[in-house]
Amino acid sequence: MHPELIRAEIKMRGKTLSDLARQYEVSPRVVSLALKAPSLSGEKVIAKFLDKPLHELWPERWTRTGQRIRPRYRHLYKEDAA
Repeated sequence: MHPELIRAEIKMRGKTLSDLARQYEVSPRVVSLALKAPSLSGEKVIAKFLDKPLHELWPERWTRTGQRIRPRYRHLYKEDAA
């Protein structure tokens, strides 16, 4: 999912990235970083708030089974090639 769509959905639900950071007691930088680069705790906070699986928000970072896709080993994850 495009980072701006994720940000827009958060905003449509009445929150900001800073609000999520306070609500889930993590650094605002961690949540913000998740939209640009892999950030485990930031991604989990956003996914939990939006009630969506990680692979739906970041298909390039997560498999449907909940495994983290490491860019260096992306070729090993065949399900994401489709």
